[in-house]
Amino acid sequence: MKTSPFLTEKLVFIGHTECYERASQSAQVLLGIEVSDSTIYRLTDKVGEQIGPILDSPNTRKEIALVEDENLYVQVDGSMLLTREEGWKETKLGRVFKSSSILPQSTNRQWIRDSEYVAHMGGHREFEDLMSQLIDEPYRLNESQVVFVGDGARWQWSWVEAEYPRAIQILDFYHAMEHIGSYVKVVVKKSKEIDKMMKKIGGMLKNRGIDTVERYLDNIPRNTLRQRNEYEKLKTYISNNKNKMDYPKYLSKELLIGSGAIESAHRTVLQKRMKQSGQRWSQKGLHNMIKLRTASMSGYWSEVRKLVRNAA
Repeated sequence: MKTSPFLTEKLVFIGHTECYERASQSAQVLLGIEVSDSTIYRLTDKVGEQIGPILDSPNTRKEIALVEDENLYVQVDGSMLLTREEGWKETKLGRVFKSSSILPQSTNRQWIRDSEYVAHMGGHREFEDLMSQLIDEPYRLNESQVVFVGDGARWQWSWVEAEYPRAIQILDFYHAMEHIGSYVKVVVKKSKEIDKMMKKIGGMLKNRGIDTVERYLDNIPRNTLRQRNEYEKLKTYISNNKNKMDYPKYLSKELLIGSGAIESAHRTVLQKRMKQSGQRWSQKGLHNMIKLRTASMSGYWSEVRKLVRNAA
């Protein structure tokens, strides 16, 4: 089936938002045409393959400029996607957004208006290079306004500490509380007491800081070998991340202390399309869809349209 650039763009858009079988149905309902799921797959996969090098080139992404008192948030994480050749493969995803893009959605919820996404299936060094294309210039101009928020993954912080040492580094608050909670559950048996203690520790960590929390935890009796071992593990975790746990200071500056933005991005950018029931992708097909999704979600669909028209 030969398609015009106009129709190709519409079919690729449908194909990158839902599975190909449903995309065929959507094309019939929305466009009034009969087109097979294999045709939509072929078109979508081809455009995804072609948009990847364009998206990853240094000249495609918009320049990120920060005004005074505006922060640039950088969050990265890995997500597992299923391939035919090697089973589950990690795809690293990065999300970059300005503090001015964070808008209230309700009393306790916010939404982020504009984000740049970077994704890569493979080693972290290639991913870091792609991320640096976005971050290097704003960091060079406004290093103290760049904020990294992440969990305890060593590769993340090794990269940040090596390349962006004067940026603000924040350990995800909820990740820290999860580690503390793992220890508390070993020394406290009743669930009501655990909940009460965790609420107290959470408030303490936000308002009085990690040193106060350490003293509080140190005063909890440890009567078994397991309790002592878990305490040593927690002490090591805190020691490794203490320079990223000054939550009272971060909150006084109205900075984000959670990495929920990247966790949400995994669902919306990757998993919504590529982790549906029964899906197993070829590595090539998965790579192409990843690039197409990140281009679209980053606001570069105009590049897709241009690519399709130039190929006609």
